[in-house]
Amino acid sequence: MHWSDSDLQFVVETVVTHRKDHDRVVELLRDKPDLVAPMLDDPRLVDRLLQEKEALVRISPRLLFTVLLRRVRRDLEAHGLVYERDAGHRIPVFAGSQARALLDQPGIFDYLVDLLCSFVRTHSGTLYWKERGLWRKRRFSDLNLDDMVAVCHLVAPEWRPRIYKRIGDLALFLTGVFPDHLSQLLQGVRRRFSQGRSLADYEREGRYFYRLAARQADAPWSSTVLQQLSDQFTLAREILTTLSDRYLRPLREHYFGSPAA
Repeated sequence: MHWSDSDLQFVVETVVTHRKDHDRVVELLRDKPDLVAPMLDDPRLVDRLLQEKEALVRISPRLLFTVLLRRVRRDLEAHGLVYERDAGHRIPVFAGSQARALLDQPGIFDYLVDLLCSFVRTHSGTLYWKERGLWRKRRFSDLNLDDMVAVCHLVAPEWRPRIYKRIGDLALFLTGVFPDHLSQLLQGVRRRFSQGRSLADYEREGRYFYRLAARQADAPWSSTVLQQLSDQFTLAREILTTLSDRYLRPLREHYFGSPAA
């Protein structure tokens, strides 16, 4: 993984405090991700990211999510717990060793970082198609599961694996990063319409669409990673919930806004 000079500057000035020639150190570290990686485990980075809001404008979302997820990986080794959220309550789950093992599988850690980065900017638009001689249109947002499922039926077959993957990502993101909001939203939906997706529904659809994506995966996405996320969706969700609950919660709206009700 290659880092921008701004990211490297932030890491160096936070971690390499015994030197003053930070520009020189950045130059030495450029294009050497193997040397940078162990520096990202320094606890001073997490402290600074959570305490200095102005630091967030200097670094990329990728650096933030990488540093925080690496911290979660160390926490899992030390404490052996992941967390669930149910009706606003934090519930510890003794699955830390399994979660750590999943994060250590080739490609999983980087995939979760990429997933988080992909939701910093979301997209919406209007699709037009011809049906029975009439032009029809539908607005869509890639942060809405119903919209993305509908898009699957409208795009050409060669585009569907990407949509399958996005639906899996969306289900994992919403249930992992925003479980508290999702719980409130589902309660509101049930009150208004007496139906709506439960957490189990999101999990089932996430597993299903990751499995579809794995069958037709194209580079750069690994079919093995997508199948693992399908098979271990709950554990991947608990990893993201632990990340959100311990570290990302005060930063969520800054990076992701708030999911619309």
